[in-house]
Amino acid sequence: MPKSPDDLAALAAERAAADRDYDEALTRLDRAIQQLPREFPQPPPLPDEHQITPLNTLWKIVAPAASGLRRGFVSGVRRAVAPLLEQQQAFNAAVVDHLNRNVPVGRDTRESIASTLTVLHDTIAELVRFQSVLVMFLQQITPYVDTRDRDVAGLLRGLSGAIDAVADEAMKRSEALLARERRHDIRVGDLEARVAALQQQIGDLQQALERARGR
Repeated sequence: MPKSPDDLAALAAERAAADRDYDEALTRLDRAIQQLPREFPQPPPLPDEHQITPLNTLWKIVAPAASGLRRGFVSGVRRAVAPLLEQQQAFNAAVVDHLNRNVPVGRDTRESIASTLTVLHDTIAELVRFQSVLVMFLQQITPYVDTRDRDVAGLLRGLSGAIDAVADEAMKRSEALLARERRHDIRVGDLEARVAALQQQIGDLQQALERARGR
């Protein structure tokens, strides 16, 4: 059923509105593409191990050696301060042990942060690339649909031309058949007229013979 001009105008307006909405949505998507930060975070520095070796050698308290008359005095002082020295040495040992245990932890933490930042950087870069590819793909939809529409329109025009050609050929054949039938009818009518005239002549001849016999 053919569309009225109003229907065609409404369809054209609907198509134009859909095209505008699509273009606006594509523009918003294009503007929403993420960007890789210019200054990406860097991993923290390695732990400061500059004093680790001296601490491992200096934590133990070694009393100075004494000789002669001072030996008895030093021994007395050593006995007096021995508990304090032992306590200080135990504290030094705990601090050094704690530092030694935290050095590999600091190294591992720094390596973990560095690898995490690398993965994060690569993931964001891949996401940005995917978003760009997605926008480029969506930008190809409208030209692709337009191309398909042109292909369909071309096929329809070709089909319409073929149908018109077939219709013209059928019309020509129909007209030829009608003309042939007219000629046939004319010939039949002429033949019937001749037969009627011949029958009339035969009848006239029979009447003439009968009159001749009656004489």
